[in-house]
Amino acid sequence: MTLVRLSAIIVAFGKEDLLRGCLESIEAALARVDGETELIVVVNDHKTNLGFAGGVAAGLADARGEWIALVNDDCTVEPDALTELLAAAQGRPEVGSVAAQVRFAGDERMINSAGLEIDELGVARERRLGEPVAAIDGETVEVFGASATLALYRRAMLDALGGLDASFFAYLEDADLAWRARMAGWRCVLAPRAIGVHRHSATLGHGSKAKHLNVGRNRVRMLAKNASSRQLRRRLPAIVAYDLLYVVHAAFADRTLAPLAGRLRGIGDWRTYRQAGRAQRREIELSPAPGVRAARRRTRAYRTAAGEAR
Repeated sequence: MTLVRLSAIIVAFGKEDLLRGCLESIEAALARVDGETELIVVVNDHKTNLGFAGGVAAGLADARGEWIALVNDDCTVEPDALTELLAAAQGRPEVGSVAAQVRFAGDERMINSAGLEIDELGVARERRLGEPVAAIDGETVEVFGASATLALYRRAMLDALGGLDASFFAYLEDADLAWRARMAGWRCVLAPRAIGVHRHSATLGHGSKAKHLNVGRNRVRMLAKNASSRQLRRRLPAIVAYDLLYVVHAAFADRTLAPLAGRLRGIGDWRTYRQAGRAQRREIELSPAPGVRAARRRTRAYRTAAGEAR
């Protein structure tokens, strides 16, 4: 197979207007990349829906790029976004992924993501969420992981780790990959001038039952795969308390018990995923848990960006 420098993969599901804007922006960004590139679009529908993780896996099977750019179909990118992502990894063989600066489409002055963080309770969150764009300077810095809304991955790292876990279907597959990559010794950096604009949760909707179900299930699966035995022994009471509070909050705020249903499904899968992660699992440093107030601030940021401020 003849390699090309960059393969861009978009997984689409039912939002043709959003996909059109995404495609136009990606094609313009690819035109600025030195070397041969390719664009792969995986279309999910109601008859055959592989989810985001499965769609990426299908695209990756056909991709020839040394570098793989993932772009959500509800995200548009600035013309220099892909070249900035590539430049951030130049000359850094330890870098397996590059995060972008992603802004909310509802308010482009507000940051949606500047990389991913995972705390000691196993809670994954968008770095710098809700902060003003001006808070990010132009320096390339190391971060825990990249949000797959707009991210660059080294193909060699994806092959070594098995890529995104297709069984996650949608949500937290990028956090799971970031955790596994970190345990394997790979590093991630933020390219602050690689800018995307994201219509957050345009596919399933923020606070929807489907999103709550997938996130709840995948949160437990991710813990089962990646959390060390020591982390679980030390933090299990705090983990359980956090999740109970989240379930109660969602029951009142979004009038759904889907977060509970998702977590119960994940618990049912615990043994399978614990065994699956055994070979890669090792203890690494995770950030301190920011607490319930920080979780409420994140929720307000999402709702404000979606025009749902309460």
